[in-house]
Amino acid sequence: MQDLQKRILEELIDYSPKIIAGTKQVIDELRVAKKKDTEELFNLVIQGINWEIEVFNHCEPLINSKGKKIDKSKMAKAVVRLGKVLQDKDDIKIAACLDVDFMSFLKSMETAAKEICQK
Repeated sequence: MQDLQKRILEELIDYSPKIIAGTKQVIDELRVAKKKDTEELFNLVIQGINWEIEVFNHCEPLINSKGKKIDKSKMAKAVVRLGKVLQDKDDIKIAACLDVDFMSFLKSMETAAKEICQK
């Protein structure tokens, strides 16, 4: 099981720079000026974040084996908060939620994966 988790985390290491860059871009577009494909990019970013959340859920024992690197309850609250701001359809609040709640999660996942996989 641990070998499979490590392989998944290696995939995350390769994917992480892409989702972080995409998230930064969508945050900027939501804050400054939406483009015609911002909604499409936003949907891709949400899919990527969801994938990383699934990776965390399946690899949490390994990720947090040497201390709590990622707080599951904090992540769950961030997901709930995103759901609420999405209902408001307020681009500034959505951008703030992605920036404050999810960028730190994405960066923490990348760091944890690199430490586990020694990359």
